[in-house]
Amino acid sequence: MQQIKNVAVIVLIIIGLASNTRSQWSVQPSGTTETLLGVQFVDANTGIAVGTSGKILRTTNGGSGWLSQTSGTTRFLRDVAFPDPSTGFAVGELGIILRTTNGGAAWTSQTSGTTSTFVHVHFVDANVGTAVGLEGVVRRTTDGGTTWTGQTSGTTAELTSLHFVNANVGTIVGVGGLILRTINGGASWTSQTSATTNDLRGVHLLDANLGIAVGIGGVIRRTTNGGTNWTTVSSGVANDLYAVHFVNPMSGFAVGTAKILRTSDGGITWTNQPSSVSGDLYSVHFSDIHRGVAVGQVGAIVRTANGGGATSVDDALPNLPTQIVLYQSYPNPFNPSTKIRYSLPSSQFVRLKVFDVLGRELQTLVMRQEQAGEHEVSFDASKLASGVYYYRLSTKDGYWSRRMLLLK
Repeated sequence: MQQIKNVAVIVLIIIGLASNTRSQWSVQPSGTTETLLGVQFVDANTGIAVGTSGKILRTTNGGSGWLSQTSGTTRFLRDVAFPDPSTGFAVGELGIILRTTNGGAAWTSQTSGTTSTFVHVHFVDANVGTAVGLEGVVRRTTDGGTTWTGQTSGTTAELTSLHFVNANVGTIVGVGGLILRTINGGASWTSQTSATTNDLRGVHLLDANLGIAVGIGGVIRRTTNGGTNWTTVSSGVANDLYAVHFVNPMSGFAVGTAKILRTSDGGITWTNQPSSVSGDLYSVHFSDIHRGVAVGQVGAIVRTANGGGATSVDDALPNLPTQIVLYQSYPNPFNPSTKIRYSLPSSQFVRLKVFDVLGRELQTLVMRQEQAGEHEVSFDASKLASGVYYYRLSTKDGYWSRRMLLLK
C-alpha cells in the first residue's frame, strides 16, 4: 500500500498570484489538520468529507464552511459515497463501513465481513454499491448496506478506485497499472491491459465504452471501447494524480500533488489550473460544471465556483456562449437521475420544467434569473415510472425542449 505522506511535515502553502492571473480555486477553512481522503457533494450546497482519525466534515453552504461530525471511530476513513441526499457510506481501515440515513447527521457501523482496509466505495443507487481496497478485497451490497458479500477480484494487490456506469458495468484500478472490468455486477472480474506499471489511483467511466484512469507520475489512460484498449494521454505534468471526476461527458477534473487538471474534450487534452496548495489533493467532486471541491493533506480544502478557470487581474470577461442551447441530458437513458445542461448568451429569467408524454407538468427544476454562461441541474426521477419524459427550457426569447428516457 502506498503510505499517506507524513502530514506532520507538510505545510500548506498559499501560492502567490501570477503576474497576470489569479487562481479561481480558493482555500476554505476546514477546522482540522487531519488529512482528508474523500469528498462528495449531494447537491450544490451539501457535501461530506472524510479523513484520518475518523474525521467527518459536513457543509451545507457549498463548501465555504465545514462542521465536524461524530463518526464513532478513530480509524482512517478513506472514501465517502452518497447515492442520494439522505443515504451515505464512509469506508476505511480494517474493513470499517459507516452508514447514514439522515444526510450525515448520525453514522452507524455496518458489518463488512472483512478486516482488509477499504480504499474506495461507489454506489449506483441507494441499494447497490461496491467497496474495494487492500489485498484485492471487493465487497458488494444490493440491500443498502445491510449485508456485504465478498467477490473474487483475482488479485491480492491493492485496489485503489472503482466506478460503475450502472449496476452491471464497472471498472476497478489498482497498483502496478492494474485494471479490472465487470459486466455482470462483479460476479466476475476480467483483467485489462493498461500499458503502464505505474500505480493507478483514480478511475471514472462516462459510459460503458468511455473511461479515464489516472495515477502516479502524471499517468492518464483513456479507453473508448470499454477497456479493450487503454491509450496514453498526456497530462503535461509529472506530479502524482490521485483522483478523477467528470461532471459530464466533456468536462472532467484530476487532482494530485499540488496539481488540478481540467479537460473539456472528454479527456483527450488536459490543462493545468492554479490550485492554491502545494500538498497532495486526494479527492475531487463537482456538483455541477461550475462548483467543485478538492480535499487533501493537513485538512486542505479548495473550492471553485467557476470551473476552476484562472482570470486576469484586470477582470477580463470570459468567453460567453453566442446562443441559447439546451443540451441532451446525460446519462440518457437514465436511472434514477440525470443532468440537464444549457447555455445562455446573456442574463435571462429561466424556467426549466419536466413533462410527461401527455404534456402534464411534473416538476419545475429552475425558475430564476440566471447569469450568462453554462448551467447544469440534476433531475431525480426515483419516484416516477419508466418511460419517456420531456424537459423544456423557456426564456423571453422562446423555448427549447428535448426527450429523455427513464429505464428502471
